[in-house]
Amino acid sequence: MDEKTLQDILALNYGIESPSLEFLREGGTTTYIVNGRSKYLLKVIGSAFSDTARQSASIMRYLEGNGFPVPKTILTKSGETIFETEADGEKILIVLMDFIDWDEPELEKCASEVGRLVGRFHQLMEEYPSELVYRDKEFFIGRYIEFLRKKKYPRIKEYEELGERLWDKVKNLPQGNCHGDLHRGNLLQNADGKIYLVDFDTACKAPVMFDVMVMCDMTDYFNLNQEDIELTKVVYREFLSGYVGYHKLNREEILSFPHWVAIRHFQLQATILEIYGVDCIDEGFIDGQLFWLNKWQEAIPGFTEELEEKNGRETEYD
Repeated sequence: MDEKTLQDILALNYGIESPSLEFLREGGTTTYIVNGRSKYLLKVIGSAFSDTARQSASIMRYLEGNGFPVPKTILTKSGETIFETEADGEKILIVLMDFIDWDEPELEKCASEVGRLVGRFHQLMEEYPSELVYRDKEFFIGRYIEFLRKKKYPRIKEYEELGERLWDKVKNLPQGNCHGDLHRGNLLQNADGKIYLVDFDTACKAPVMFDVMVMCDMTDYFNLNQEDIELTKVVYREFLSGYVGYHKLNREEILSFPHWVAIRHFQLQATILEIYGVDCIDEGFIDGQLFWLNKWQEAIPGFTEELEEKNGRETEYD
C-alpha cells in the first residue's frame, strides 16, 4: 500500500492531517512511524496475519482497560480498534498506536521489576474473555521431530528420546494464558524508566513457565558457557522475587525451568524451519544444537539443586 493512500486513511479515519510516514520494518506486517500532531506506530497487516493481528489488538485493549502498561491503541473516528480496507484485492488491516521512544531494558538490572510486570500480566490474563489456541507437546516438541524426519537426520533417535524425557518433566504443569514469545525484545522501556509489554501475536494457552523461562534465559543459543548459566540463575531468582507477588508458582513449576530451556530449542528450531523452509539449516547445524542440548543436560542437576536449596530456605515462591 503506497504512502499517499496511508496518509489519506489516517486523515479520513483518524483525523490526523498531513502526517509524514517513516518506514520502520517489514516482516509480514509493514510498520511505520507516523509523525502528526503526536508520534504514532502504524502497522499495515496483510490477510495472512489478520487473525493474529485481531488477537493481538484485542489483548492490548483488554490490558489497557485494566491499567496494564501497553502502548495505547488509537481508535478510528467510529471507535474501532482496527480499520479494514483492501489493496490489490487483498484485505488489509490498519492498527495505530502511540509510539514509545524506547530502549530494551537491561534485565540484569531490573529482573524483579520485570517479574512483577509478567506476574501481573499472567494474573490479568486469567480473566481474558476469549479463548486462545492451546499449545501442547506437538507444538513444543513434535514439530521439530517431524522436520528432522523430513531431513532424514541420522541421529534423530537422540532427539526423540530427549524430547520424550523433557516433556515428561513438564506435561502436568498448570496451564495459563501466555504471551507465547516473551523475549526481552518485547519489552519497551521509555525515557522515564517505565516498562511496557508488546506483541501479543503468539499468545496461547500453555504452561506459564514457558513465558517465565523465555524471559529469564540468559544463555547463548549457540554457545553454552558457565558464565551465562550463572547469570541465568541470578536473573531467574530476582525475577521470581517480583513475579510471585502477583502469580504464584508451585515447586514443580519452579524446578521445571531448566527443562523449558531445552524445550525452547526444539520449539524455536521448528518455528525457524516453518518460516524459512527445511533447507535453511544443514546436518552440521543440527549436530551443533544436539551438542548444546546434551551439554545443557549435564548442567541441569546443579541448576536444579540450587533451585531446591533456594526454595527450601524461602517459601514465598510457593
